[in-house]
Amino acid sequence: MKVSNKDLATEALAELPDGSYGGFVDEKEIEKGAIDVRFQCSMRGYEGWNWVVTLTQPDKRKQAMVAELNLMAGENAVLAPDWVPWAERLAQFRAELKEAGKAKSDAEADQLIADMASALSDHDQSDDAEQDSDSSSVQPPLKTRVRQRRIKREQDYEEQDPDEGSN
Repeated sequence: MKVSNKDLATEALAELPDGSYGGFVDEKEIEKGAIDVRFQCSMRGYEGWNWVVTLTQPDKRKQAMVAELNLMAGENAVLAPDWVPWAERLAQFRAELKEAGKAKSDAEADQLIADMASALSDHDQSDDAEQDSDSSSVQPPLKTRVRQRRIKREQDYEEQDPDEGSN
């Protein structure tokens, strides 16, 4: 008994968490022997997206097989905005700073941007933090301690007179 493509695709979707897919959308043969069966995606945040089950059927006399399962954006899908290179975004921000009257030139705008970045940065440490790092309660990393022990041993060996034991 031959199973319909829609039923075969529904069986593949059954492996998804409950409530992940909705109603049947369409079935298209994308090329000879390859069929896409689409279902609505009912997951929160994926309005307009479709689950696409691709079936392969190289021989029409045999049952189709599931090749892959994908989540693809439909025509009305909510998508992320197009990527804009950093240099273009920075140029736009400089222009906005100039329009707002906060900067008169690109150099002033760059200085404002640098000041904003340093204000938000966690890398600035106070003098107190540097003094705290020298505290004796803080142990150096193990590698450093092992190296210190080796240096101490070498110093101890140098202090011993090799001729003392021979008398």
